[in-house]
Amino acid sequence: MPKEMETDSDLLSVGSAAARLGVAPATVRSWERRYGLGPAGRSSGGHRRYTAADLAVLLRMQQLFDAGLSPAAAAREALAERAGRPAGERGAEEAEGSDLTGTGNQSADGIEPAVGPRLRRRSGGPGGRVLAVPGASDQVRGLARAASRLDDDSIAGQLGDLLVHHGVAHTWDGVLRPVFRAVGHRWARSGDAIEVEHLLSEVTVEALRAYRAFLPKPAAARPVLLASGSADQHTLPLHVLAAALTERHLPARLMGGRLPGAAVGLATRRTGAVAVFVWRQLRPPADDEEGSELARLPMGRTVRAVVVGGPGWDSEVLPAGVRQAHDLSSAMQLLAPGTP
Repeated sequence: MPKEMETDSDLLSVGSAAARLGVAPATVRSWERRYGLGPAGRSSGGHRRYTAADLAVLLRMQQLFDAGLSPAAAAREALAERAGRPAGERGAEEAEGSDLTGTGNQSADGIEPAVGPRLRRRSGGPGGRVLAVPGASDQVRGLARAASRLDDDSIAGQLGDLLVHHGVAHTWDGVLRPVFRAVGHRWARSGDAIEVEHLLSEVTVEALRAYRAFLPKPAAARPVLLASGSADQHTLPLHVLAAALTERHLPARLMGGRLPGAAVGLATRRTGAVAVFVWRQLRPPADDEEGSELARLPMGRTVRAVVVGGPGWDSEVLPAGVRQAHDLSSAMQLLAPGTP
């Protein structure tokens, strides 16, 4: 789009551009300072803004970096491509200053060893490791890019902003779940991306813990007890629920994974829990009695609700009075009915 035809809605602030790229705003600012990849647009109020062409250059720089170039070389290449200059005219420093072994020379920013164009190419090619999230929102695409690069700082920054400004439900259902689904699809197709899932899960747990600490402390009341099954270490859904309950000013006791059935019952009594939620990601071994985590719960007048979630449960054999939640919304409705 010609510059004179761009409106304010077409232009991006540094924060919006960073979200599209899946990096922190400070990273985008450093690229301008070090490599000259600054915004060319101006808003109606005179503020500097990134145009679609500016964003395309930044995205191309990321692709070239993923292909093996140093940041400085990737920036030069991306700028040269926008200017339409042949590769041979893109600066003698790229040919003369390259160290084919990856040692001995520094890039223009004085930090990383320089490598020649298209040398030391990473597997997958330019952008080949980026998670596929077709038709997704900018927030999903940004998080997917950060997760693909294993950029924990960017993931944490984006999740923190999402939680503070949009809350747990939107962050989980609208952003995180699509990215986790993309990771699952990648794993099903190629068998890789396990490292992406592990890092994303770990940073998500940390972000949810920080968000709970940021929220006002719930009033003194009987808590909701959250635990994983006796053979299950998957606790991410428990952290999501704990943060969602804290948003509603309800106390939660997160007991973690692999809690034996007897311990679930004991913890329920000792905390005076008003409700209990047990998550199972995997079905238990064949010799493990189905529903054993629930057998010793003080159900009835003491515990208002017992809810289970996760694909490891079989709703047909659940004890009477136990409800099954299939998503965050239904879990909250069962555990905290009547709360806004």
